[in-house]
Amino acid sequence: MYEQTEDCHAWLGPLVTKLSSILGKGFEDVCYEVSVPTDSFFVSKLLFVNIVSNASSVEDDEANKRLKSVNVVVKKMPPETMQETMGFREQFHNEILFYQKYAQHHDRSPRCIYATEEPICDSVIVLENVATKRGYSVCKWKYDTPLEYTLAAFREIARFHVIGYKKKRTREKEFFDFVNAIQEFKFDKESMLRETFNVTATRSLDFLRRQGYDREFCDKLEARLANTYDFVLKFIEVEEPLATLCHGDFTINNMLFKKESDEQKVILIDFAMIRYGSPILDLSTFLCLHCARDLDKVMLDNVLRAYHDSLIQCLQENDIDGEDYSYEALYEDYKKKGLFGYFIATYFLGIQMGKFAGQVEDFAKIDPTEWAALLCQIGGEEVDEILANMLLKLKEFGCLDYIL
Repeated sequence: MYEQTEDCHAWLGPLVTKLSSILGKGFEDVCYEVSVPTDSFFVSKLLFVNIVSNASSVEDDEANKRLKSVNVVVKKMPPETMQETMGFREQFHNEILFYQKYAQHHDRSPRCIYATEEPICDSVIVLENVATKRGYSVCKWKYDTPLEYTLAAFREIARFHVIGYKKKRTREKEFFDFVNAIQEFKFDKESMLRETFNVTATRSLDFLRRQGYDREFCDKLEARLANTYDFVLKFIEVEEPLATLCHGDFTINNMLFKKESDEQKVILIDFAMIRYGSPILDLSTFLCLHCARDLDKVMLDNVLRAYHDSLIQCLQENDIDGEDYSYEALYEDYKKKGLFGYFIATYFLGIQMGKFAGQVEDFAKIDPTEWAALLCQIGGEEVDEILANMLLKLKEFGCLDYIL
């Protein structure tokens, strides 16, 4: 985590002045308090800022005075050393694009108060703090997530995907103009992630061999996964009609929860990695990072069914025929692309489980060619075993049918 509170006031003071003019009457004269979130990890500079009006308002009589205050989340472009290595220029562009061109169609995302991406070094996004404003909070389970939270997350992402289906049908040109403005920074043929995927994808196979698992299977799969990144590029190719706007980084870190009428409600945050593609990109990422130990055919059947039930309900609420989005089509698409989340887990599960003693931004300090070797070591044999068992469960579900 950056030491963000010590050097932020040089740029935060002028920003608060600008925000006070946007907030309007009663905020002409303000002060502010700054804190740094500690209950999750963030790679961009992220601050909680409480803007307090110095002018009190009066209700009923002079004795009943109260201060106006607004709590916001401020996301600032990280240091220049990380901007190119980790694609932060593109990430900020995409998130600002989302809030300015798309969020009005999605009422369950934070309200964007201010955003600018010019100049690059001053790129900033200011959002309402939904934790203080609407009573949402982070999930304390970063992995081995209880089913209640998984189902809530899947119901919410189904709503998000339906918005894409609706806009694609009712505002086709506007939708694809938006999609075409999304900047790719993670998955292209020259990506520095190619080596990472190709190396980490096979980290569990030595564990399987040590356990006496079918050596022929292990050798054959290892040979196929030598070019794992080519499979990843195939997974993200657009295939209609299931393609929709995906969150792109659908993890527990990018959602907040609130218990309401005995049901978990979810709000999605952080739309920097949005992309147009299969909903399986979102679903498999969440399951392979947060349900890795529990992910088997029975669980997959249950959560995919819950997602699909919510999808159909939301489609009906938006007067869209669900014929093109059958459960059978979804099921087959998971078999075809479900390894996408697994490949991400091979390099990120250990970090998600807190097995990495450093900071995520430490990767910007080493040569990208060394990333894969470091990532393969995080979590050691414990993570290798989890990945190996998950791989066999995905094999049982049919996710290896398109590879072997």
